[in-house]
Amino acid sequence: DEIFYADAWNSEDGENWTKVADNLPLGPRGLIGGQVVFKDKIWILGGGTYDTPKEPTRIHYNDVWSSGDGIHWEQNLASAPWAPRLYHDVAVFDDRMWVLEGNDRTVGNMNDVWYSEDGTNWVEVPNTPWPERHAASVFVFDNALWMVAGNNMTSDVWKLTRKN
Repeated sequence: DEIFYADAWNSEDGENWTKVADNLPLGPRGLIGGQVVFKDKIWILGGGTYDTPKEPTRIHYNDVWSSGDGIHWEQNLASAPWAPRLYHDVAVFDDRMWVLEGNDRTVGNMNDVWYSEDGTNWVEVPNTPWPERHAASVFVFDNALWMVAGNNMTSDVWKLTRKN
């Protein structure tokens, strides 16, 4: 069915789930692509909805939301300095939240990287060397943030090390 939800569920065992909130203020999203746990809060960074026969236009967001319990949400930013995006990746690394690459409706795939220590103030990492992409594999391992491949079908691996 072509329904986008704005609800929250929780589980103590990963098998039995309970709906704990409906009609969240962040609105319905079908392509979140950017959620992390950072500083004891759940964060949703950008994302949006996909196109369907009933809703032919994709919605792209660059907003930032956080919640300490998954029920009560605070909008930290209505519009972050990074472009609205879908299929992006986020991670927590080096005491910061990171937003990497993604797809924007006007420019297509991107290769930008942003970080924040508080969810409100964002800094762009200049001159990222990798090709544009979305839907990469991003993970933290061995004191580094890694990005592998993505939808551009390039078999590449990139490593960002910790700050000094």
